[in-house]
Amino acid sequence: MDIKVEFLIPQLEIFKVLMKEKKLEYFAEVLDAVKNLDHNTQQMINEVLTICKLLLVNPATSATGERSFSTARRIKTWLRANMSQRRFSHLAILNTHKIRGDNIRLLDVANVFVSKNDNRNRNFGSFMEQDLCYNLNNNL
Repeated sequence: MDIKVEFLIPQLEIFKVLMKEKKLEYFAEVLDAVKNLDHNTQQMINEVLTICKLLLVNPATSATGERSFSTARRIKTWLRANMSQRRFSHLAILNTHKIRGDNIRLLDVANVFVSKNDNRNRNFGSFMEQDLCYNLNNNL
């Protein structure tokens, strides 16, 4: 999502004209106004739309980053040097994004894990729902 400044400046002028009659105080109001524009008008101010998208994903605080650092410290304290950097990174991501991690089907993860190694595949085959001895929120 690169911004082309040479296109953005005139598009901001067009955007001002389009929004002149509207009393917009909050970003949510601006976003609603942009969403209600017809497709051709949106294409005319595509750099402004890119700015809006970037503002939507930009964190308002650094709490996420700070939480990631404390997560890393907690995990490293517990595990120290017992795992590779790649595995540590994956574990840190899962710990930081717990809600998304909870939605992962463990049955699929187990089958992918087994399929990556011929010896595992021979020993375990593939897992099915009836192989599970427990069910967490019917999410497996």
